[in-house]
Order: sequence, then C-alpha cells, then structure tokens
Amino acid sequence: MALSISKLTLLATAAATFVVAGCSTGPRQTMTAGPTTVTVTASPASPTTSTTMPIATTSIASTMPPSHPTAQAGTVLTREPCDLLTPVVAAKYVGGNALRQFTYDGHPPVPVGDGACYYTGDTREIEVSIHPRPTDPTAPINHFHVISPDNRVDALDFEAYWFGPGESMVAVKDGLVISLKVANIKGDWTDRDRADDIELANLVVPRVG
Repeated sequence: MALSISKLTLLATAAATFVVAGCSTGPRQTMTAGPTTVTVTASPASPTTSTTMPIATTSIASTMPPSHPTAQAGTVLTREPCDLLTPVVAAKYVGGNALRQFTYDGHPPVPVGDGACYYTGDTREIEVSIHPRPTDPTAPINHFHVISPDNRVDALDFEAYWFGPGESMVAVKDGLVISLKVANIKGDWTDRDRADDIELANLVVPRVG
C-alpha cells in the first residue's frame, strides 16, 4: 500500500512536470513597447458648391485736360504739313469742295513750297506750314515780336501766339514754328476764324515732331 502511494505521488509529480514543460516548449513571445504610429484618415468632405462672385471694376476717366496735348498711342509724328492738313480736315473748315493749291494768288503767283499745305474753298482758306524757328531778326515772327506774353493764346496748353489775319497763329515746338490759318479769302478776320484756329492747332500741333 505504501508502494502504491509512492507510485501515485511519482506519477502525479511527473504529470505536473509534463504539463509545465509542455507549456514551456512553445516559442516565447516578448512584448516590446515601441513608438506607435497613428494614421488618421479624414473622411471625404461632403461636396461644397463654390460660388465665384464677379468683381466689378470701375475705370475712372479723368475729365481734366492734359497739361500738354499729346498724340494718341500709335500715332506717327511728322513734319510734313500735308500729312496733317488732309483733304478731310480741309473740307471740315472750308467746305466740301476744298481744293489743294500749289500757288498763292498773286501777280505773278507765288509757289506754296514744300514746307506748307494750302487749301481753298468757295469763301474760306486754310493753311498749315512748318519751318525751323528763324534766327534772322528781320524775319516777320521776330520783327513783329510775335513770340511775347502779350500774344500768348491762353486757350491752348502749349506754346502758341496770335499773329494776325495774314499769319493768324504760330506755335513753337521742338525748334520749329508751326503756322496755322483758317480765314475768309476776302474780308475781315472773324471770331469764327479765331475759334477754328484754336481747334486746328489742337488737332495739328500734338502730331508735329
């Protein structure tokens, strides 16, 4: 009986050892705490409607006249009078039957010359001439002291002077003298002629260069 108890004890001890050994025969797993990377995935945002509001721009155009009239962009400057006094311009001031003249009425006729352009209508005439500013004191513009404050054309923003019915206005620009005249062929110089001289000067002088 004592032997049986010992055998039972031995068997129980062996079984327990087997169980423990069996549990330890598997691979050992080691839990190592390391840096954890957390990836956050944002769910797609719900579609939104983008509304583009037009931005109104306001262009403010100054109504003040420029201090010095300038030619429009792209305009070719010239010193050729007939490039400035065209048949269309001449007809505006002397009538639709404006005719270019190559001589002045006289006995004998006097050639107009390359430095001037001259048209006549039924009752009016128009002329533009461009010449270097003379230095000769006997030249009419110098002899009559045309270029002086008393003769300044206040209605124009550039340098221009009244001369009279025969040479109604002169403008000075870049060493040149631009002479302009709109007048009756016969008769006195009128207020209409004076107004037309100013308008013609604003049209012609900025394009001279």
